[in-house]
Amino acid sequence: MIESKIIIVDDDQALTSLLKKVFEDEGFMTITYNNTDEGYKKILKSKPDLVIVDIKMPRVGGLELTRMLRKNPVTENIPIIMLTVESTEMCKVVGLENGADDYVTKPFSNRELVARAKSLLRRVRRKDGVKKLEHDGLVMLLDSRTVTLNKKQISMRPKEFDLLYILMSKPNIVLNREFILENVFEYNAAVTTRTIDTHIKNLRHLLGPWSEHIMTVFGLGFKFVPSSK
Repeated sequence: MIESKIIIVDDDQALTSLLKKVFEDEGFMTITYNNTDEGYKKILKSKPDLVIVDIKMPRVGGLELTRMLRKNPVTENIPIIMLTVESTEMCKVVGLENGADDYVTKPFSNRELVARAKSLLRRVRRKDGVKKLEHDGLVMLLDSRTVTLNKKQISMRPKEFDLLYILMSKPNIVLNREFILENVFEYNAAVTTRTIDTHIKNLRHLLGPWSEHIMTVFGLGFKFVPSSK
């Protein structure tokens, strides 16, 4: 296994110490911080493969830290798992809309968190037989996981990239939410219909006018429609 670097930011010192041991036992290089100021500086400097952050902390909380990371070109594509004691759908949506890629509710099992981390990293690094998808000025390079539109690079979070890929790889086929749950979110229990709709909305915002190729089929799901020209 390729050693992955994880930074965990949580003001609960007992929890960060435990998670450091849990992840290191699984072969991860793990660094922990108990405040967002130090955590943010280290993330900028070391560019980890994954960040795990608690949503509520003194001063700068996890939501603000996530927004800061997404706004910085150095860290905008780093996968983020958010930890929280709140289990309501609205809290999950707020976390995801602010840039988190996954959401784990406390208390959680250590095995579940490790599995979520591995799953997210697999999606980031996944290699497909197809190396490139291209249509109407938009180019997806699978190996480097980059997207350009009219030769201008677009920054996407891992799930947005995976969602766009699965749509483009199946032109004119309606993908229902069950299929998207299985292939993009791997049946993550925290993911709801509203979560999928949020990611579609984010994707359309990033793609601007090109997003007309992503159609909503009401009552069924979504599909990628190539232009006829």
